[in-house]
Amino acid sequence: MIIGSSGYIGSALSRYLLATGDPVVSVSRRPSGPQGAFHHQVETLSAKDCAGLFVAGDRVIYAAGMASVRECRQQPGAAELVNCRFPGELLGAAAAAQADSFLYLSSVKAVTPPSGQLAREYEGQPASDVYGGSKWRAEQQLLASPAEIRVNVLRPAAVYGECENGSGAGQADVHPVAAKRVMAWRQKFRVWGRFIPRVPTTGFRSFVALGDLLDAIRLIVESRCDREVFIAAEPQYCDLSVIGSAASGRTMKNSDFLTAIVGLVARSLSVMGVKSGLLEVGRSELYSSARLRTTLNWRPVRRYRQFLQAVNEGS
Repeated sequence: MIIGSSGYIGSALSRYLLATGDPVVSVSRRPSGPQGAFHHQVETLSAKDCAGLFVAGDRVIYAAGMASVRECRQQPGAAELVNCRFPGELLGAAAAAQADSFLYLSSVKAVTPPSGQLAREYEGQPASDVYGGSKWRAEQQLLASPAEIRVNVLRPAAVYGECENGSGAGQADVHPVAAKRVMAWRQKFRVWGRFIPRVPTTGFRSFVALGDLLDAIRLIVESRCDREVFIAAEPQYCDLSVIGSAASGRTMKNSDFLTAIVGLVARSLSVMGVKSGLLEVGRSELYSSARLRTTLNWRPVRRYRQFLQAVNEGS
C-alpha cells in the first residue's frame, strides 16, 4: 500500500511495483490512481479518511508529505501534520491491523551533515528548519514506536531522472522541478562559459536516480529489517564544475580565486542582515549509502552527470 501515490516518487513506485507483479493499493487525493492499482481517494490525508484501509500482511510505504522547503516554511503547521503526526497515526492503525511493515520515506535533509565530511545515517545534527525538522521528528517517533510491526526509514538524497521502460516502471516519469533545474543550469552555464570557463570551488552534493531509489525501496520492503535507517545516494558526488560541464557541454574548471570572492560577498551580505543562498551553495552536503549497499546489496547504476549530459544532448 502506497500512501501519497500521486506524488513524483509515489506514482512512479506504484507503476514500478505493478510492473513486477505486486498488487498495489494507492492512496491519494486524486480521483484515480495508476492503472492496475486499487485506488482509494481521500479528501484529506487524515487517519479518519484512511480508516479501514489496512489488512493483515500489508506492506505500507508512506510517500506522502510536503517536500517544498518554501511551502513548509510558509505552512509549518501543515508540514508538521503531514510529515510527522499523520504517519505516526497511520503506523498505529497499520499495526492494529497486523500489517507486515511500514516504510517511511524521509529525506537526507532530516539531518545537517558536518560540512565537507561524508555523513552516514547517525552522523550530523538534527535539522532545525521546518521541513528537515518535521522529517527528523517523524523518524524518531516511528522508530521509537512500541507497535508490533516492522518499521524502517529511508532517506533519499536529491532525487532526479525518470523511470525508464527498462526499470520496470512502464512509462517515463520525470520530476518537473528536476527538469526545470537542468534546463536553467544549461542556459546559465552556457552563457557563463562563453566568458569565464571557471566556477567557484563550491560544495559537493549527493544525488540519487529515481530508478535506483525504487530498487532500494523494494529491497527494504522485502527484507526483514526492523527499526533501521538507510540513506540512498549514488557513490559519486557533483560540484559546480561537474554540473556546469555536463549541463552546458563546455569544460568548466574550479577556481579558488572565485571561491574566495564569492565567500567574501556572502559573508558581507550576512553581516548586513541580507539573506543569501551563497553560503548554502558553498556548503558541502555529502551522504554515504554504504550501509544500504552492504546490508541489502543495493547497487545504484545511474549517475547524475550522465543524466545532465543526456538532457543537454537531447535538447
